[in-house]
Amino acid sequence: MPSLQYEAMRRLALICTLILFTGCDAGSTTSQPAPGPFSDIARDETLVFFRTAGWLDEERQEWQLPVHGWVFEPEDSTARRKLFETILEQKFDLLVNDDNEANFERRLNLLIADNERGKKIVVEVAGQVHEVPASAENGHFSAILSVPASELVDFMEKGRLPYSAVTKSGETREFSGEIQLVAPEGLSIVSDIDDTAKISNVTDHKRLLEYTFLRDFAPAPGMADLYAQWSAQDASFHFVSSSPWQLYSPLEEFLDASGFPWATFSLKAVRFRDETLFDLFKEGTETKPAAIKAILSNYPGRKFILVGDSGEQDPEVYADLLREFPQQIVEIYIRNVTGASADDERFSTVFSGIAAERWHLFDDPARLHAHNAD
Repeated sequence: MPSLQYEAMRRLALICTLILFTGCDAGSTTSQPAPGPFSDIARDETLVFFRTAGWLDEERQEWQLPVHGWVFEPEDSTARRKLFETILEQKFDLLVNDDNEANFERRLNLLIADNERGKKIVVEVAGQVHEVPASAENGHFSAILSVPASELVDFMEKGRLPYSAVTKSGETREFSGEIQLVAPEGLSIVSDIDDTAKISNVTDHKRLLEYTFLRDFAPAPGMADLYAQWSAQDASFHFVSSSPWQLYSPLEEFLDASGFPWATFSLKAVRFRDETLFDLFKEGTETKPAAIKAILSNYPGRKFILVGDSGEQDPEVYADLLREFPQQIVEIYIRNVTGASADDERFSTVFSGIAAERWHLFDDPARLHAHNAD
């Protein structure tokens, strides 16, 4: 039987279909890549670099540096906005008003932005210029750059490597990003976002839409403090979430403002004009394992703590991963948002064969001790 989250996201996806199939996200098919060693970004387009983490190839003594971003044309459609407003009001009794209008406009416009395909992006990293593969149909581009460790000694001490897009003469805008240089050994935290770091109410259709489109994002009580304890142990942080990449910028700003440590992001790639739309409401058991395994494989010498919540499939996903990677994954923390008990059949089944001290169901993070994984 489909979960509540599945049904909520299915309904949201169908709503988006009605709105988004009316002409947006056609992609850029007529523009040609600009000549010269600079990024092909038109005046009406913009570029966002996503936070990533590099890893050291110890045999070659080279840093592997992921560059990942999105090229898009911001959208501001009065017709689609009015349609969505009407659906929210008539189907969910949610009203757009003066208090939430700014949130609604920004988040909806990001979701219906026109993705720009075939765009050439040139970046400058540590004084070197690199051209990355052209953007795909969803406007995303990515590459892994190799740079000798000897050239990044100063940045290794700082922990993060800034870089920027090379733009043509006369371009006044700056597009910049950061790559965290994560050491081969240490503590890493892999965390969900919705109902783990941010209140989302994913099990309630109406509240999910309200928190996604209308309300100011709100931090889960005490979670930033818990993460700060791990940060004090020089932990690195990786958010793996079912939220779509289109909401990356609001999420990044919110988490920073709420006091969460700097983190990389792995979100859902969804394009609202093809079959990837349905990835929006795939359950975490289908999408999260691959994203987390990719992180684990990049850092075989690090110890990991996985943090999620009881409202979705985080316990199931994390327990399976711990069984597969028992040396790397040392603990699991599950925020209790369903009023569950650790003795419930769900958890006794999910964590069967896993030592009790390696998983924790908690209500108040202030009562937890952020264990050191050493």
